[in-house]
Amino acid sequence: MSRIHLPLRALPLALALLFTHAHAAPLDGGVQGLQAEVQSRLSALLGPVGAPLRIASPTFAGTDELTTLLQAPLDGPTAMRIALLHNPELQMALGAEGSNITDIQSTGFPPRLRARDEATRLALRAYKAWVNAVAAERSAQLLREAKTTTETADELTRRMVRAGNVSRLTQAQSQATLSETAVALARGEQAAFAAREQLIRVLGLWGAQTGFTLATTLPSLPASPTDTTDLEARALAARSSLQAERLSWQRKQASTVPSSIDERWDALGDAAKVRVQAVLVRSEAREAAYNLRTQWDMAHHLQTEVVPLRQFIHDELTLRYNGMLTSVFEVMADSRTRTLSGLAAAEALRDYWLAFADVQAVQAGVSPEGSAPARTGAAAGPDAKAAH
Repeated sequence: MSRIHLPLRALPLALALLFTHAHAAPLDGGVQGLQAEVQSRLSALLGPVGAPLRIASPTFAGTDELTTLLQAPLDGPTAMRIALLHNPELQMALGAEGSNITDIQSTGFPPRLRARDEATRLALRAYKAWVNAVAAERSAQLLREAKTTTETADELTRRMVRAGNVSRLTQAQSQATLSETAVALARGEQAAFAAREQLIRVLGLWGAQTGFTLATTLPSLPASPTDTTDLEARALAARSSLQAERLSWQRKQASTVPSSIDERWDALGDAAKVRVQAVLVRSEAREAAYNLRTQWDMAHHLQTEVVPLRQFIHDELTLRYNGMLTSVFEVMADSRTRTLSGLAAAEALRDYWLAFADVQAVQAGVSPEGSAPARTGAAAGPDAKAAH
């Protein structure tokens, strides 16, 4: 057995280098590379570069950071940070890989790529859950306003019936409208509660942590649609599963020349594996781009055309009522319609940001996850059609 002999004068230097190397790497191998890759892929949603993303590890529980993040009203980027830090399912997945995902390994090591994609998917799930929770609460608030207006109209109707100014039929119609509005509100509040609980599950919170304050509004609609030029090419370049299939196929092509019938069929199957991934990625990119543009167009139309028009109609009816040129019932009915128009606009804004998250998923190299919630407001009340 050979031995390595170092001159005595070299021992201090060798020991110093060994000591420095041992202390340069964290005891858990480090996940700074993984964190940086995920942050780079989510930069469009995280906004201006702030504190680096942190992912829980054996040497970092993040308890103090979680407490700090929960103090302010919860916005989208914060929800993503909390999920990466605290979601137990992600921690289970990372724990199963162990050192394979750490900075000890190369950037392109398959387990690291899988961990990156898993963390990216989770962060996007958290963002979309936050969007749904904020939008659902906003919808519930608008339905509360509609119910208040309807209650006022119903009480006025009762008084006018007692005075003999309107018929029992008018009163019955008012009561029916109030009942339908109450049901719509109950459904809206149920949807808001469910959306908040879904967000809580994605964030991995429990106990007092679930009492966080949710932001009251979503980000404003951009002045112009997000550019999706070359989204297919960017999606293809980012999809690690496609790159792996392509590399495997190229290696087989370089190492063997099909000679037997079975080998030729194998070659056909290997090439098809690459194509099926490419077809899927390209289709997801086109669909995400189309949805984003469509949702922007609808949200922009509702915000700039429908809502202002409904406000103008309401203002004109109010003036006519003050001049005794229209009835209070027409003004009340229009108030409900105006509220439901605002509800439709709020839902369209929600759908835009969900579509935006899907585009970011495609660019980050993962498949978008469907999460469009059921309509709870604009299609719930008797004036729903008038809201659009």
